[in-house]
Amino acid sequence: MCDYAVLVAEQAKVFLGGPPLVKMATGEDADDEELGGAAMHSQVSGLGTTSRSTSWTRSGSGARSSPTSTGASSAGAQPTRRRAVLRPEELLGIVSVDLRVPFDPREVIARVVDGSRFDEYKPSYGASLVTGWASIHGYPVGILANAQGVLFMDESKKATEFILLANQSETPLVFLQNTTGYMVGRHYEQAGMVKDGAKMINAVTNSRVPHLTVIMGSSYGAGNYGMCGRAYGPRFLFAWPNSKLAVMGPSSWPGAVDRGPPGRRGGRTGVRRGGRRGQRAAVEAQIERESHAFFNTGKLYDDGIIDRERPAPCWASPSRPSTPTWSRAPGASASSGCRRMAPFHRLLVANRGRSPAGSCARRGR
Repeated sequence: MCDYAVLVAEQAKVFLGGPPLVKMATGEDADDEELGGAAMHSQVSGLGTTSRSTSWTRSGSGARSSPTSTGASSAGAQPTRRRAVLRPEELLGIVSVDLRVPFDPREVIARVVDGSRFDEYKPSYGASLVTGWASIHGYPVGILANAQGVLFMDESKKATEFILLANQSETPLVFLQNTTGYMVGRHYEQAGMVKDGAKMINAVTNSRVPHLTVIMGSSYGAGNYGMCGRAYGPRFLFAWPNSKLAVMGPSSWPGAVDRGPPGRRGGRTGVRRGGRRGQRAAVEAQIERESHAFFNTGKLYDDGIIDRERPAPCWASPSRPSTPTWSRAPGASASSGCRRMAPFHRLLVANRGRSPAGSCARRGR
């Protein structure tokens, strides 16, 4: 029932019934570790996080898992900004133009947050989604970043818990998108993928803290919803030049919609076999073109394209004016895009000390 459960490795045991009771009740043979050991709960069940010793709490590491102690100042005080230890320019070599090339979002986070300090939440559970606490320009934030593209059931549960914790402490959330959507297939459907994914999307929908979204790579399907896409009202949403936004990837779309038999009149396509390959190529080319970042920003699906070397140009401190490095939509005025929005620090300050209902009303929900 607690918010954080820390299990000491190779010592802690949590189970409803120990091995002797399980043997008597069900006839099943199981040892302590596989039944309720710290490693099992941190990797499989997601009950808690494993630590090597009880010094986790004495050293203050436990406190650092609270967003109020990530180096951010208290309400009313001037925030203290610390530069990232790692150089933001190195982002150009971390993220590939080819979205099929995986990358570790922790490398991105370490070049964006203050002091390159990131306290990860449940790192061994739901590893396809990285969650944790950090600070940006002195203000505490919770970060959700896609690590392997696909969102599974464990990732959905982990995200739901994390979003609820952020709302308890009124900590803004930063979503770093690089997702192909929620996992599909007979096994996952039967296991409740729709139910767990709905919990995550419901948490995003009802979250009352500021949401800030950056599309680092792909943003496909319902993954765009779960990672707070445009429809879910983030305070602002930026995209990187290499990013893509679509219902699904170009290679998947033609096969998903073209289900009619070749040459059958009145079918889904009614295309003869000879023209089927050409139509498929044309559809793929269209989806590829219309999923590009520059096409989407022209449709105002985001608030602008930003340079990866300066991943947050509008998150500037009051002493440093915001210098846009993104492209505005064709025909947009100079006051459009990020210029018409309050800087990052103002969005956070505006939400401090306000009731959740007031925050929700300002987001237009």
